[in-house]
Amino acid sequence: MNKQLLITQPVTFDAVLEPGLISGDGLQSVRVLHPDGELAAWTWQHFDAANTDSVLTATVSIRPFGYPLGLTSVIDRIQWQPTLQVVNLIPEVSGTAKLVARFRSLLEQIRHPGLHQLLQDVFALRPLFYDYWNTSLDIDGRECSLAEKAISNAELVQWSVGLSSFQRCIGMTFALLRNAGQAWPREEWSDGEHALHLLRQIDGSMSHLASVYPEDADVLRELMEHEYRLSLSPLALSTLEHVNYLADTSRLDAHWKGPEEDNGSSNLISLDAFRRRRASIST
Repeated sequence: MNKQLLITQPVTFDAVLEPGLISGDGLQSVRVLHPDGELAAWTWQHFDAANTDSVLTATVSIRPFGYPLGLTSVIDRIQWQPTLQVVNLIPEVSGTAKLVARFRSLLEQIRHPGLHQLLQDVFALRPLFYDYWNTSLDIDGRECSLAEKAISNAELVQWSVGLSSFQRCIGMTFALLRNAGQAWPREEWSDGEHALHLLRQIDGSMSHLASVYPEDADVLRELMEHEYRLSLSPLALSTLEHVNYLADTSRLDAHWKGPEEDNGSSNLISLDAFRRRRASIST
């Protein structure tokens, strides 16, 4: 992210605002996160983020102030915009800019309006907006990036064959969310399980999804709870199988290359081809 400390002319843009300390002269410091970077500014309009689970979004007008011109930046106007598409404002910090761009691209391909909005709402939660991108997972004794793993798996689902349009959308959504609860500190996980903790945190968004798409919400909940259920519906089970198979393709690719990939002309991934890979490894 570009940390722009000063501006030389008035600007107006959409942003995430993080309030800071109030100085002795009554000005409050504000961290302004916007699509092109980060700006430190001051405002007379005091506000507090302590009682909100989600980040605060607004359209802000900022002008340079002081002598020489631009000694500091002052917010002239804050127009709160709670319905802004927060995903477009995720900070592109050093090392994660490409991941954020891939994430946005995936969301554009999720054409299910309910699931698309659910992800917009979920990633407005503070731990996901900030920490999803720098949290590490331990998989088989090796450390990897939560965001990298989730986004890579969702991309595999995006390019796979043998899925209905709905299964593709729900599979991509599940891939992005299945480990997202680990963005919260472990001591906060409900019952010690990050998936259950995430579901509790997004209960409002899940309820909204269920009010419009009740059957689709049930499938997503089944997928998120699959480790704690005795059984799954046929649709949830087939989607889970597909996502789990595809999640292992990068490991198997190192050992086996199928003839359908020799021409390099397609990014599509076939579940049947994946199963042949597994069979070749086992033998």
